[in-house]
Amino acid sequence: MDSTMSDQPINPDSVIGSRLQLKPYKPDPFLFGQPDYNNKPTTPSEWFSCKFPEAAKIHGTPFLELVEPIGDGINTINPLAPKIDFLTAILSGDQKLGHKVVYIETEMAFYYYDVRDHLYKQASEDKLGNLMRAYLMKCAEELGNNVHKLNLFLHFRSDKTIRSIVHRAKSILAADSSFFSADSKNERQQGPELYERVAKAFVEQVLERQAGEVLTLNDAYVKFCDYLKGRKMAPVKRKLFKDLVPPAVKEEFDLGIRNDLKDQAGGKWHSGWQGIRALGVEPVTQN
Repeated sequence: MDSTMSDQPINPDSVIGSRLQLKPYKPDPFLFGQPDYNNKPTTPSEWFSCKFPEAAKIHGTPFLELVEPIGDGINTINPLAPKIDFLTAILSGDQKLGHKVVYIETEMAFYYYDVRDHLYKQASEDKLGNLMRAYLMKCAEELGNNVHKLNLFLHFRSDKTIRSIVHRAKSILAADSSFFSADSKNERQQGPELYERVAKAFVEQVLERQAGEVLTLNDAYVKFCDYLKGRKMAPVKRKLFKDLVPPAVKEEFDLGIRNDLKDQAGGKWHSGWQGIRALGVEPVTQN
C-alpha cells in the first residue's frame, strides 16, 4: 500500500477536524437502487463502488480517504491509498454485460471474453493496465472540485502501481487449465482445445463400429483433413492428428491402435483400428 501513496503522505492529526474514512456507496433504498435516480457519487470510493457493486460486496471500499473540513460544512476528499484487491477485481469487467477476464496460469496469459464473437481472446498486460488507467481518469473527471485529483491522475496511474494491480490479478483472476479443456463450454480463438473438440466430433459423426473391417491411421488422417476442410479449418500435421484422434477413438469405441494389420492387396503392414470404419473411406480388409 505504501508504494501507491504520495511521497509526503498527509498526517490527518495535523489538520483540525480531519478524519480518515472507508466510504462505500449507498443507494437510496426508496429509489430501488436505480443509479439514474440516486445521488451521484461524491468520493472516489463511492464512484468505484457505484460502478462496480459486485467488487464492493466482496472486497469492500476501494480507497482510504482523508476528509478535511474547509468551513461552511464543506469537506475536501483526498484518496490516500487504493485497495489493490478491489482494483484487480474490476479488471474482470461487468459480468452482467457478459464481460470476463481470466488468467491461465499454465500459459501465463490473460484472456478476455469478446461478447460479439462469443470467444475468449488473449489480452496483454499492457492492455489491462491501460484499462485501469482509464477507469482512474474517468473517476477524476466526473468527481467534483472538492476531491483532490493528484493521486487519481498521477500516483495511482503510475507504472509501479499499475504493475502491482496487474500482478495481483494473476492470482485473483486465475483459472486452471480445465477452463479451456475440450469438455469445457469456454471457447477461445484458435486455441488447441478447438481441435480436440473437432476430433471428438469427427469420431462421433464420421466413424462407426463395423465388425471385421479395418481403418488405417493413414485413411483416418486423410478423412480427418477432409473433415477440417469442410469446417474451413486448416489441416493438421500427422503428429498432432495422432495426439488428437486416437484418444477420442479410445474413449468412444474402447479401441486402441494396432500395429499388426495387413492388407490383402499389397501385403503391407499398417497401424490402425480393427472393428471400425470411416464413412466414405474405403476400408482395408484384414487378412
